[in-house]
Amino acid sequence: MAEAPRKSYYDILGVPPEADTKVIKDAYRRAARAAHPDLGGSAEQFHDVAVAYETLSDPQRRERYDADTGRTRRASAGTASAAGSSRTPSGPHPSAGTRVEDEDAAKSPPDYLPPFSPSAPPAVPLILAGRQVHGSPRQPGMFARRSSGVRARIDGELRTAALLDRALLPTYPAARLVNGIEFDDREKTTAGHVLLAGYRMAVIDSFTAAPGNFAWDGRSLRHQGRSVDLQLPRTVRAVQDLFPECNVAGWVVIHGAPDNPFAPVIDVPPGFDRSSTAVVQVVNAGTAVRTIRSFLSSGPAPNVVQLPVLARLLASAGS
Repeated sequence: MAEAPRKSYYDILGVPPEADTKVIKDAYRRAARAAHPDLGGSAEQFHDVAVAYETLSDPQRRERYDADTGRTRRASAGTASAAGSSRTPSGPHPSAGTRVEDEDAAKSPPDYLPPFSPSAPPAVPLILAGRQVHGSPRQPGMFARRSSGVRARIDGELRTAALLDRALLPTYPAARLVNGIEFDDREKTTAGHVLLAGYRMAVIDSFTAAPGNFAWDGRSLRHQGRSVDLQLPRTVRAVQDLFPECNVAGWVVIHGAPDNPFAPVIDVPPGFDRSSTAVVQVVNAGTAVRTIRSFLSSGPAPNVVQLPVLARLLASAGS
């Protein structure tokens, strides 16, 4: 039986060949959500969506693609061959039937998506894509440093960056940590750290604990009976909107004594399920590494490094 003709990149995104950049971007967001492996799609489907967007959103790549295909709605056999050749340089790609999950991710080398070739260079230079740590926590001005709250955040972010670099990244080759994020969206959304692995993204804020324990019930954080305003839930929602291709969750890491990452600085109600998959978790340093790693590695194809996503994170990172 003859194989069905391969869909063109325009068909994959559901746009006409004359679509402008905004239409293509909007279509990509819809297609990425529909194809996302965490939402019923597959790594193979998401790969096709990512490659289609990377090609059609770049004027030069799109021009070459249109010349090769004659801007037809349905790709020919020759087009299928050309499109297929762009998938070979980085080796076989995970599909729905060959997903690398859970602890296998810790032992697997990174698989870069979309694959690249001399005619289709990667979205991030390989010397950068291969690094696991990027950027640094932002530093406030001289007067802001006098605030105890600002100092607690700075100390917390420095300790979190060091913790992740020491305890998580060496065991997870595909994870990429980006520090000091400020996105160029309407709200100028900021985040202390973002960890990217596969199709999942962990957004992390942190601070050092003030005297007295914190209380967390899964919805609100209190310190000595007074409510603590958490920015992270809003940040997670904003980041999810910016990166519809990812499953985004958040962590607030509260650091206690430097020599005890499991210091009991957070009280929880009896029977509280610490393993629940909440959008935002509040944890101590010791629990942070375990729960963040579990979230990232339990997603589909967790050893993938999404180069377009990493490129956008690096563009927003502190120097």
